[in-house]
Amino acid sequence: MRFAELALASLPVVLAITWLVGVRYANPRLVLALALVLAGIGLGLIVMGQERGFTGAYTPARLQDGRVVPEHGG
Repeated sequence: MRFAELALASLPVVLAITWLVGVRYANPRLVLALALVLAGIGLGLIVMGQERGFTGAYTPARLQDGRVVPEHGG
C-alpha cells in the first residue's frame, strides 16, 4: 500500500513535469504510457482496498483501568 500512497502523493509533481516535457515533445506513446501507469495505480488501490476493507458489525472499544479494550460479543 505504501507504493500506491507514494505514487498518488507524487502524482501532481509527475503531471507537472510531464506537462512541461509534453509541450516540447508531444508523443502519443508517452500519453498512452502515462495513462496505463495511472490506471495501474488505480487498479492497485482498488485491489488493496478490497483486501483491507472492513467487514462485520462495528463494536466500539471501551476504557478499562486506563487502557483501551475492544468490546467482544454482540
